[in-house]
Amino acid sequence: MSLRVEGLHKRFGAITALDGLDLEVHPGEFLALLGGSGSGKSTLLRLVAGFETPDAGRIRIGDRDMAGLPPPRRPCAMMFQSYALFPHMSVAENIGYGLRRAGLPERARVEELLALIGLAGYGARRPAQLSGGQQQRVALARALATRPPLLLLDEPLAALDAGLRAQTGAELRRLQRETGTSFVMVTHDQAEALGLADRIALLAGGRLEQIGPPREVYAQPATRFVAEFLGAANLLETADGVFALRPERLRLGATGRLAARVGQVAFRGDDWSVACVTAAGQLLRATLPGDAVPPEPDAAVMLDWDDGAMVRLRA
Repeated sequence: MSLRVEGLHKRFGAITALDGLDLEVHPGEFLALLGGSGSGKSTLLRLVAGFETPDAGRIRIGDRDMAGLPPPRRPCAMMFQSYALFPHMSVAENIGYGLRRAGLPERARVEELLALIGLAGYGARRPAQLSGGQQQRVALARALATRPPLLLLDEPLAALDAGLRAQTGAELRRLQRETGTSFVMVTHDQAEALGLADRIALLAGGRLEQIGPPREVYAQPATRFVAEFLGAANLLETADGVFALRPERLRLGATGRLAARVGQVAFRGDDWSVACVTAAGQLLRATLPGDAVPPEPDAAVMLDWDDGAMVRLRA
């Protein structure tokens, strides 16, 4: 189901959380809301879910205006970062909670969901008997139990350690595709957004900076914020404007466009990060493959890049 917000404003005292936001989510889409703390990501979810009321603007889910509708009457569900599982209930009872409240058949749907999340046979256990990743899947199954056409996820992987994040993220994406539910996921993690979403919406100061497919947004950042936040691009200021240059597009060699001296060299497992300082004193970072032989610190190098690698940023 589609989601459309138009001219959404929300203030908390002197703080502007959303400042005239326009955004659309397509039916069956996985959209990631990416941005730093205070960018308005979680506020947007709470407004869509009905837990907060906008100061101005409209929210439409499908063809229905959500103005005045309380959370239980909205065609969406929300999964919180803490999972909020009931500790005194079994896994099956947690999953079936929304079904019971709605007076819907429970047993067959719960068994279906347990199989879907890979926890068949775990229905009698309590949440405390599950790992963090398993609890996350139970919370997701509970949110999906009533078949909402739109699911809102607030930092769903934040409580997991690094080893579980990638695995559980893949499960999240699989479930989204299998159910066909529209997902809107808040995250501050670039890798999550790039790896899971169909499109990424980058927010800053309550405004939409850019929206598009992950590869497009990464390769063609529209603003300085997007270039610096997503992938930490090098910024070059010229007489013609400000340009972004991704570190992996920067080459080091004996010939090139810019003379520089190597600063810190750091091995990061899959690649090397090489800091270079130009004659004008500008710091530029290059990324080299992990099997490359990096230059020594303080070495003199020339920096070069392909035509088209520099992207002009919007003022």
